[in-house]
Amino acid sequence: MVKTYAKGIALCCLLWSGLLLAQQPVGDQADIAEPALEDSIIEEPAIEEVTIFGEAAGPGLWKIRNGDNTLYILGTATPLPKKMTWRSREIESVLARAERLLPAGGKVDADIGPIKAVQLYMQYRKLRRNDDKDSLESVLSAEQFARFEKLRQRYAPRQRDMLKLRPVLAAGELWREAVSRSGLSSRNDINKTVEKLAKARKVPIVQPTLRIDDPKGMLAEVGKIPLAAELACMDSTLDRLEFDLGTARRQAEAWAVGDIDALRSTSALAQRETCWSALMQSPKLAAARQQFDDAWLELAYESLERHKVTLAVVPMNELFRSNGVLELMRARGYLVEEP
Repeated sequence: MVKTYAKGIALCCLLWSGLLLAQQPVGDQADIAEPALEDSIIEEPAIEEVTIFGEAAGPGLWKIRNGDNTLYILGTATPLPKKMTWRSREIESVLARAERLLPAGGKVDADIGPIKAVQLYMQYRKLRRNDDKDSLESVLSAEQFARFEKLRQRYAPRQRDMLKLRPVLAAGELWREAVSRSGLSSRNDINKTVEKLAKARKVPIVQPTLRIDDPKGMLAEVGKIPLAAELACMDSTLDRLEFDLGTARRQAEAWAVGDIDALRSTSALAQRETCWSALMQSPKLAAARQQFDDAWLELAYESLERHKVTLAVVPMNELFRSNGVLELMRARGYLVEEP
């Protein structure tokens, strides 16, 4: 029962971390993915990998100034090199003076007991599949499925369970596997590292709390996402895997060496926005994202009004997108200094 309860909580965390951080494509949640079915021995093709040798500092910090008060922002990216060793002395210097840290994430407040946790997990397992338990092949067009299967055979030949998933989740699973095979990782270990550094220095960590009053209803809405929106997400993901995975590798390297200009990839933003626009057709999910965005901005504004030094960790796409964090800070009258 304890294990099942934990899975129910993990489900809410899935909605929280995937939706609100927008750090990775839909479906990139390995912790609660179902076990894959393994084929007999398959000869897998060699994949070009990204490896960063030595210590990487990452990009410099954006500085948002309000008089004598400064909000420092570390932009994080996904994916990043698996074997990268990250250390930023600039981050350590800021944390030595910081009065608070705003990490890339938040807390979930939901009334979920053991029975509801079981119900939520079973509901989640059901919505992972297509209606009437159709296979992915029967849902996609012949051309789409041929593209998907060719890429699956290249990057995830043993992951046949993908063939049972609904398109938006199958696209995310395939992307995660391709990223991993390329020597990259979609996990945000940078944010975790910054939190550990802050705790070691006794810097208070403040983050929004998302109240989920109806997790069952939220999941039910996700299950009703129009097929056309899911297919658009699939197309965007296949396009990026076929033509632009090299850009993801180059962006990972660019983050490691602090090349910010190279991080402004329109293809990466296009894939992410296409897949998230599918999820945003759920009113409850869209409201949850807006709730988080508003709460995070209020904490950032409060920090600039009341605290000398604050450090924040923000996904790069949230900095660069239209009406993103940097635009909103400028619109409020704060001075924004680029790294």
